[in-house]
Amino acid sequence: MTDQHPDGWAAVPHVDGIRGTREPAAPVPTPAATGRPRRRLRRRTLVGIVAGGAVVLLLAVTGVVGWTVQSSSHAADRPVRAFLDDLTAGRVTDALDAAGIDHDDQDVLLTDAAYAKASDHVTGYRIAGTRTDGDTATVQAVLRQDGRDVPTTFTLDRTDTDWGVFPVWQLEAPELGRVEVSVEGPASTAVEVAGERVETSRDGTARLAALPGTYPVTVDGGKWFTAEDGSARVAGFGAAGSAPVAMTTSLTDAGQQAAQQAVDRWVDGCVASTDAAPAGCSFYAYGEDPAYTYSNQKWSLEQRPEVTVGGWLARGWAVSTTKAGRATYTADISGPGGVGTASAGPMNVNASGYISGFSDSGATFESAIGNGASDSGS
Repeated sequence: MTDQHPDGWAAVPHVDGIRGTREPAAPVPTPAATGRPRRRLRRRTLVGIVAGGAVVLLLAVTGVVGWTVQSSSHAADRPVRAFLDDLTAGRVTDALDAAGIDHDDQDVLLTDAAYAKASDHVTGYRIAGTRTDGDTATVQAVLRQDGRDVPTTFTLDRTDTDWGVFPVWQLEAPELGRVEVSVEGPASTAVEVAGERVETSRDGTARLAALPGTYPVTVDGGKWFTAEDGSARVAGFGAAGSAPVAMTTSLTDAGQQAAQQAVDRWVDGCVASTDAAPAGCSFYAYGEDPAYTYSNQKWSLEQRPEVTVGGWLARGWAVSTTKAGRATYTADISGPGGVGTASAGPMNVNASGYISGFSDSGATFESAIGNGASDSGS
């Protein structure tokens, strides 16, 4: 191959000998020229300053977030929300503990099981407002129950502070409503409320503390009497409780039969007496002559009274005589005029009164008429 350059490679100038038209670079001021010593920031120092600023900013943000979180967690409505959250979830035991509600074994409706058998529970709520006055706070809440809004007020007390700044609020136990049942029947009648068995008091009532809801009520009269089922609705909280549930009882066929047997036993007991005026009975004889001696006294029942048993009154199921019975009294006598026989009657036998209750042996009858108070004797 032939080199085309006329002088060959030896004529090409060396790179160090090449010069251009560039302007010379401006001189860098020296520390002596500026009058102050030159100071350069090292990279690590700059990174440290930036990192330190970021830490300060992060601490500030964290502080704001922490303050906000703590303020929210220490708000007066937080205990109310915790209580209502447990209640709407059916956690009765937890709800009672959260609210500080005292209860014992007599409060048979304040259990998870009983509340589960009730209906129309609190299904939701909203906090309408909070007001703080010193160490007391009131929280207005609206409960959602049975498709209705039920306004409710809760009271809280400030009991302490966290870190000396954030208040600690304690919910005052809200006053519970009550299920009130009135049974037109004997005292100590068995009643079932939401599956829990209780007995009525002497005045025929039963009162039970209850959480908001509707509770089924039934009367257990055994084979003797019954009543239509009812229900008690407790709206929200407070002393008002439910409208009293009146349970009207009526005798079953077995109860009617037992009532008739009780009346018959009473009549038979009066007739079995040898007294001219049997105690507690509706018939009697009078006019005995003290100069004579009486023996072999007896009553004879000529006709048994007919009765009907009606509804419950203050003392029991009313027994009315629809047709009076008849009884005759006889006795042997002896005296100044000789010996002979004395008789009285026939007398009306009135069996009006009350069936006051039942036991395993049957019904108990109490007469409303004693010793012929409404009858005439002879």
